[in-house]
Amino acid sequence: MIYALDQVKSQKMSIKLWLFLLQAFLILMLVLPTSFQASRGAVLILITCVASILAFQKWRINRDIIFIWFLTIVVGLFGVFWGVINSAPGALRVATVYLIWPILYLLFIGLAHEERVIKAIESALLLGIAIATSMSLIVMLSGLLGYGAFVFPLLEFQDAGFGNYGGIIEFRIYSLTTVMYGFPFVLSYILVRRRELYGLKKIGIYLLLLAIVMAALGSGRRGFWLVMLLTPFIILPFLQLSLCRLNPVPFLSLTFKSAIVASFAIGAAIVAIGLNPLVLIENFISAFQGQEISSGVRFSQAESLWQKFTESPFVGHGLGSTADVVSSPSTPWAYELSYLALLMNVGLVGFLVYSAAVIWVTLKGIELSRKNVEFAKLFVPLIVALFAFLIMNATNPYLAKFDYLWVIFLPVALINAYLTKRPKND
Repeated sequence: MIYALDQVKSQKMSIKLWLFLLQAFLILMLVLPTSFQASRGAVLILITCVASILAFQKWRINRDIIFIWFLTIVVGLFGVFWGVINSAPGALRVATVYLIWPILYLLFIGLAHEERVIKAIESALLLGIAIATSMSLIVMLSGLLGYGAFVFPLLEFQDAGFGNYGGIIEFRIYSLTTVMYGFPFVLSYILVRRRELYGLKKIGIYLLLLAIVMAALGSGRRGFWLVMLLTPFIILPFLQLSLCRLNPVPFLSLTFKSAIVASFAIGAAIVAIGLNPLVLIENFISAFQGQEISSGVRFSQAESLWQKFTESPFVGHGLGSTADVVSSPSTPWAYELSYLALLMNVGLVGFLVYSAAVIWVTLKGIELSRKNVEFAKLFVPLIVALFAFLIMNATNPYLAKFDYLWVIFLPVALINAYLTKRPKND
């Protein structure tokens, strides 16, 4: 009896340690660039060791998730093999993204059976987003106020930079991608928990959203602006298809109030930063007119990738393959147009398998969101942020490295937690 109690205590301590390490690792990924690979790797090794010990007794995966995961692994395995056969220069280099990391994530997903695990990850996400946003504002304000020479060396690990171009500014920081993810996540979080936010918590989350908007306007990243414009349209269907939905009258009232508040907040941010609204609009529209050098480069990439795809449309040329137009001499297999590159690499069959996996996660999540309000509160922010991130990924291959694969696997972990959790007295 005493031995059994000691064993239970030991398991609880191991789970707490694993959760703490997982939170720490997620925050490190959100805030620190890949140059800190050694320190992040050390934490990852610890997490994996603890997870491996826990897996003997706690690991459970839903069979549908296993099936979908297995299909994607088969596509990845064949893609790497086919790439090696076709002498693709990046075949082995991309194997970690398509084979190794998915196996590691499956290990972690199998240990998520309770809401508290996902809630702990959600708390880490919010903290990481807040830190990344704070660093972005520090870089932006330092540049505006003329303190860049003193501040930027302190943030050298973030490759901090700033430019003022008359009516519009731009700043550079590695963790800006986290801030971009943060906008749809935080906005969705506010909407699904609108009845739970009071006092300092409410003030804090609204200030975080305002800070993200200011960082977005000052970043000069038109992709970020596009995500901000599209986010309400992504939120609406997921919100209304869940138990967190708004009734028609409150919905119209909230939409009207939100539009006024958003207009005021954006206007105040533009004035505070010292931007020219007309220059901002002109800069945003120019991205869709195809007159810039970057647009021409992407058009050439698209044409070359499509031509390569038509040569082997069903199975592709293998992962790590290249087309006639090369984006980077050091990594010729990496293209900004990531989905077209993926289509060229794995063909229609592989592309449909990956697409089916995302569709399954979406539909299964919606199904559970209509049955369980607590699940909906966790799922809606994750799936909205995932879809916004997939839009961002269309012209920047964020998902081609370990740092942001969690964006896909977090909703899967949540679904697995609800499909495999057992009664407390079990």
